[in-house]
Amino acid sequence: MFNISQMSLLFWYRKKKDGKSGTIQARVTYKGEREEIGSTHITCTPEQWDRTAQHITGSSVWAKEQNMRLKRISDRIWDIERSLHDEGLDITAALIKSRCMDHDVIREQVQIQVKGKTITKTVTRRLVFTFSDLADLHLEAQRARVARGKLSQATVDIQENYVKNITDWLKSIKKDQLPASSITEKQADTLMDFLLEGRVFKYSHVEKHLKHLRAVLKWAANDSRKYIKRNPLAGYVIEADDEDPDTTHLTHEQLQRLIDFDFFALGLPEKSAIALDRERDSFVFNCFTGMHHADYTSKKYTIEEEKGEYWLQGRRGKTKKPFFVKLLEPAVAIYKKYGSDLTKLPSKSNQRRNDHLKIIAAHVGLPPGLSTKISRKTFADMALNELMVPIEDVAQLLGLTTTKRLRHYVRPRRNRIRNLLTSWHDIHPPKAA
Repeated sequence: MFNISQMSLLFWYRKKKDGKSGTIQARVTYKGEREEIGSTHITCTPEQWDRTAQHITGSSVWAKEQNMRLKRISDRIWDIERSLHDEGLDITAALIKSRCMDHDVIREQVQIQVKGKTITKTVTRRLVFTFSDLADLHLEAQRARVARGKLSQATVDIQENYVKNITDWLKSIKKDQLPASSITEKQADTLMDFLLEGRVFKYSHVEKHLKHLRAVLKWAANDSRKYIKRNPLAGYVIEADDEDPDTTHLTHEQLQRLIDFDFFALGLPEKSAIALDRERDSFVFNCFTGMHHADYTSKKYTIEEEKGEYWLQGRRGKTKKPFFVKLLEPAVAIYKKYGSDLTKLPSKSNQRRNDHLKIIAAHVGLPPGLSTKISRKTFADMALNELMVPIEDVAQLLGLTTTKRLRHYVRPRRNRIRNLLTSWHDIHPPKAA
């Protein structure tokens, strides 16, 4: 099989400021994409360079030596292009350049001051980064922010998951070893397909992956870093999720049925019944506190009794925003069931909790997708639509920074509007007959 190359190589003259001489530069173009390889370190006058013939004019020994240098450079670049083709890689001008520059590094001579003396030192600088390289650097910076208290570990954990899925996609299309700067908008669209169809993610989740991909590239192209010259997805438009957010929650009748359910009456092995009973307690407790799973399991909150009332207060791990809530009777009962000791409240990994909740849903007759997230949404629905708590206060109770994110937890139901919009006669009483 013949390789019909789509690469062109050009040597061009770049004059110096004095205009009397210049250096010969190398440029490759592949499928219309252009990359400057850089200087060949061959200096000549404008008259000595033949741009058409692509060589130094004359028959002197010096001219012949320079033309031999140009041929060696040309041969090496063409060998690199053929090698990349034989490796079956998706060739780009940037990838050809990276191979020309010792794969992905460049060595430079710099002058530094040491004890008042100027010395020349050779330094090695990364030139080309894959997305995986950039993602690792970005995560390292994010972990530093966690250490400074500017970001939650939970957020970094989520970002690590995004990176894993994006890396899996790049491997699936055999582009995980390409320079990150070569990622195209068309390829980003295939990431969407990979996650929607291959991983069966909801679009709202896919949207977050696309935004993270673009954010990492933007971070890498920042002037203070310049890991890449430009963000190839800077102009990539990510369509907003127009789907209605999933606000699945338990009705107060379903919640009461769960509270009253006796798992020990099912005839299950005692160990299984205890596990389901404890998970039910965890879930119900969070239905009355609105806490995120990570905040609940961290136990970094307090419960205080004041005049017969129990108040829970803490700080949201993700947003660092404080929250507090009065515990209603079912939550107080669970708190007392475990000796009024926070450390004894049941807690386990989110995955294990969700596994148990699926079993609980089957026994109690609850939505089959029962998960820890639904407890938080149940709290939001109860507060907004049953207890008529104002929207701003519901956001505060959930530890949200604004009401904008509240739509992902709850939406006003008809009974709330009915209770708020009672009657015109409440405003304007009818005249007595």
